[in-house]
Amino acid sequence: MQFAVDPDLLVGFCFALVRTTAFVVICPPFNIPAIPVRIRAGIAVAISLSIAGHVDPGAIDLDTAAFVGALLTQAVAGLALGFIVMMMFSAIQSAGDLIDLQVGFSLGGVIDPLSGHTAAPIARLYQMLGLAILFAINGHVLVVRGFLRSIEAVPMGNIDLGELAEQLAKLLTVLLSSSIQIALPILAALFCTEVALGLLGKAAPQMNILVIGFAVKTLVAFALLATTLVLLPGSTQSLLERAVRTAGHIFTG
Repeated sequence: MQFAVDPDLLVGFCFALVRTTAFVVICPPFNIPAIPVRIRAGIAVAISLSIAGHVDPGAIDLDTAAFVGALLTQAVAGLALGFIVMMMFSAIQSAGDLIDLQVGFSLGGVIDPLSGHTAAPIARLYQMLGLAILFAINGHVLVVRGFLRSIEAVPMGNIDLGELAEQLAKLLTVLLSSSIQIALPILAALFCTEVALGLLGKAAPQMNILVIGFAVKTLVAFALLATTLVLLPGSTQSLLERAVRTAGHIFTG
């Protein structure tokens, strides 16, 4: 039994698979270690099969050098798209990191099984809630849809590197400002707590402010934690939409 395979379709599938694999490896929510490698590979293959027909290799002269160059271009395109989404999604965990740093929880960071990196308690909580919200608002569908539209718009994945650098610089500003905005209620309360503890230390020097301060700041942080958690759904959706819009500006026609 013989199977006839269109060479152009096969090459298009290879291009799509390289781009999709690079995207899935780095883009949330597919990049968490909790998802087995074979599942991520299956997702990449399934998406590649659906978009292989949109990648037309006839636009380039497919000698060896051009083929390798086209594969590298696809890999860079996938990594760039995934990194933009990851950068925006990291703003949520960064907000938790700011709170942990202010309270003092960052001194007791442990290995986070979701990311494989060291994370403090509130940062881990924010990361897990962010992932849950991402699925609840169909953010994973929005991310994949944006990726598919990039394939349809620019099949060969040509990226404007200058525009990419400019957009990443803008996104860094958005990341920092979003992290501060999410954590601002607790940070403001902790700042006022620090001032009150400083005045208390002056009024009663015999008190161990270092020990008392840690307990007081912990109580304040947990008491006001709900004020920042209610901001997460809107912030998550806004950050994802910003990432998808930004991704559309980095490609050349």
